[in-house]
Amino acid sequence: MKKILTGVKPTGDQMHLGNLLGAVLPFKKLAEKNDSAIFIADLHALTSVKSAEDLKRNTHEMALTYFSIFGIDTPVHIFRQSDIPLIPKLNWILNNVTPYSLMLRAHSFKDSLFNDALQKQKEWERNAGKETANEFNKKYKNHPFNDDNEISSQVDSIYAEQFKKVPILNMGVFNYPILMAADILAYDTDIVPVGQDQKQHLEMTRDIAKAFNKTYKTDIFKLPTEYIEKDVATLPGIDGRKMSKSYGNFIGLFDDDKTLKKKVMSIVTDSKGVDDIKNPDECNVFALIRTFATPVRVESIRAKYLAPGYGYGHAKLELLEILTEYLKPYHDARAMLEKNPELIEAKLQEGARIMNARIEAKMQKVKEVVGL
Repeated sequence: MKKILTGVKPTGDQMHLGNLLGAVLPFKKLAEKNDSAIFIADLHALTSVKSAEDLKRNTHEMALTYFSIFGIDTPVHIFRQSDIPLIPKLNWILNNVTPYSLMLRAHSFKDSLFNDALQKQKEWERNAGKETANEFNKKYKNHPFNDDNEISSQVDSIYAEQFKKVPILNMGVFNYPILMAADILAYDTDIVPVGQDQKQHLEMTRDIAKAFNKTYKTDIFKLPTEYIEKDVATLPGIDGRKMSKSYGNFIGLFDDDKTLKKKVMSIVTDSKGVDDIKNPDECNVFALIRTFATPVRVESIRAKYLAPGYGYGHAKLELLEILTEYLKPYHDARAMLEKNPELIEAKLQEGARIMNARIEAKMQKVKEVVGL
């Protein structure tokens, strides 16, 4: 039995069907017959969420979502990161063996800095004119932040001036990977399911574990392995592009009936009429039907596409019926939990008790190694 751990940051964004099929359900399958846990990363969320009410609401929404999917009686330990008080202590201990140069290579830091700078560009264009903005953008693409070099004298006068106007990134963003390493290493985690874009975080966690083990001549920290789902379902959004929050083209897991119907009926198709023969394999509507319908129904609808008298409106109505049926168990579970929020809190506390007991045993050994 392997120890499997993953974390989800409570951003307040609604989970969509792409998230469900691409990340959550693969984790649920991987969790079967293994010792698995999910933490709601509310400490990580402090890097960007600056409202107490927003953080509480987002954290509750995340817990509600996961218990609706996994079930309130799930054997997976679901807990709040902030309910584990020894995590910040381990984080500080790991800070003191982590090279500064390692943090400079973190994509999370470089991307945040890059995005903050580009956000300033719109304001810049208004105040300094398009030509100045274009000059900055051109230079920024060749900026040393876009490789593994440290900040240096390569930052010319334009950068020096403009970086004064960029919002100052907090140290939580810079040290983010170290807190993530603490989350993972505290529990002797074997496997961490991540997306391809998070692979570097696991590489850095292993680097930090090696640095600690080398510094204190020990093997106390296990080196975790990332798990990246090879056949991740890529769903088209209502505009045909990959379903994504950033595109605003997603179908939410908990969209109400009216919203779901509006989104399904607005899925982009070609201009073929009812009596035209259609290629199901080139249709965004059929791509979703193929994902969520039973094999028998998929083949039945495929045959309709290849015969006259079946329009995209018919296909969308069938998709709406299929999605409504598919999502009903999640909606029913959520409705029950919304009426009984104490069940969620009790389960979170149970998860915290289990995970606190595990980290206490680990931290006792760590403290002995470092002399605390």
